[in-house]
Amino acid sequence: MQVILKVWSSNPNNNGGCDFAVLDMTPELANQALRRVGILREQKAADPALDETHYWDSAADFFSAWLPAASTPESEATCLKLEEELDLLQIDRHEVVTASGNLTIPESQIARVECAQMVVRETGIAFTAIPKHTDFHVTTAGIPREALTQSVSLTND
Repeated sequence: MQVILKVWSSNPNNNGGCDFAVLDMTPELANQALRRVGILREQKAADPALDETHYWDSAADFFSAWLPAASTPESEATCLKLEEELDLLQIDRHEVVTASGNLTIPESQIARVECAQMVVRETGIAFTAIPKHTDFHVTTAGIPREALTQSVSLTND
């Protein structure tokens, strides 16, 4: 199952081409995230000052549906199709949505990022990264722990 996440930038004037993030929520990824949430909860019991943990992780691809500076008629059509699909998913309204497996993000729209991490909180996970050649970071909306649990149980049924 594909999950699309809304992204926010620490720079109010630039997001480095990272409007959204997409990841394949496989049973393995959901189980790994749930294990990490469990570890965080154990650590938090020993030290209540602990808030979240970060793991080096590039499971999420950050992307933009908007046209790049140098566009061709083909890229314009591709971007328009992607914009329409995102509008149908109402990502701006829901922040976290699941998409059918046939949503494809063109390689030209995937942002180059560094220092990609999974952010683990008691309530779930999110992703963060630094867009290439910038000095700010972008962070996704969170995927609730309950959704991770459902992802695992759907595959076990």
